[in-house]
Amino acid sequence: MPVQAIYDLVSNPPPALDDPFALAARRITATWLATREVTVSADDLRLAAQFLQRVGLTLEPLPGLLVRLVSERGRETVMSREAAVMTAIRCVVAQDSPRPTRSIARAA
Repeated sequence: MPVQAIYDLVSNPPPALDDPFALAARRITATWLATREVTVSADDLRLAAQFLQRVGLTLEPLPGLLVRLVSERGRETVMSREAAVMTAIRCVVAQDSPRPTRSIARAA
C-alpha cells in the first residue's frame, strides 16, 4: 500500500548549493553518467583545489597530468587530476552526510 509523503520545503528547505565547486560537481557527474568518462578542465581543477583547501586539503599540481593532495597533517598522495576532482566531489557529498568524512581522503 503506497504511503503518501509531503516534503515541507518551507520549514525544512534543502541546503543551498552556493559553492561554485558544488555547482560544477553537478555538471561533472552529469557528464560522467552520460559519457562514462570523467573529464576535468583546468577550471574544474581550480574550483576543486579551492574547495579542498576549505576542507583542509591542499592540491599541488605536478608536471604532467598528476597532482599531489596534502592533508593538514602533512600526509600526501599523488593522483590524477580526475581522481582529485572525484575526491572533492566525495567531500561535497560527505558535507551533508551524517557519516564521518575521515575516510574520504584517508590517503592524503
